[in-house]
Amino acid sequence: MGMKILVAEDSRSVALVYKKTLEKRGHMVIITENGLKCLYQYTDDFKLRGDDKKKTSLYDLVILDHKMPRMAGTDVAKEIIEMNPKQRILFVTGHVKDMMKGVRKIGEKIELMQKPFRISAMISQVENAKLRWQKKMIKKTAQETWDGEGLSEPL
Repeated sequence: MGMKILVAEDSRSVALVYKKTLEKRGHMVIITENGLKCLYQYTDDFKLRGDDKKKTSLYDLVILDHKMPRMAGTDVAKEIIEMNPKQRILFVTGHVKDMMKGVRKIGEKIELMQKPFRISAMISQVENAKLRWQKKMIKKTAQETWDGEGLSEPL
């Protein structure tokens, strides 16, 4: 089953390559052209599901460029992580050195790809890393909820 992916990319042609490539593979892709619009889109789509305390995103993945008009990708990521600490975020940028200070504040919650790259590398990152991400979140949740009883550690 395909993923629902939100993309913030200020280069229209690059954004369309992401969209066409990922949609051919069965994913649903929503494009925003700057960081602020991405944050607005994410916030608008952020839903309450189940009880009032359990907030979840509609997106399996948020792909962010770093240098964008109106709001940098690292600032968008910080806001999204505050809303939803379990959100998977992939930075795709040619400005890795510039963004590293901001990324350190976000921590291990993000993935990073440096431009330029082959589109097959992005597909692999998006699709294969999803499985690694899910396993990591399951393990983290198990460790957080483990009561210490039993002979072994959780997952």
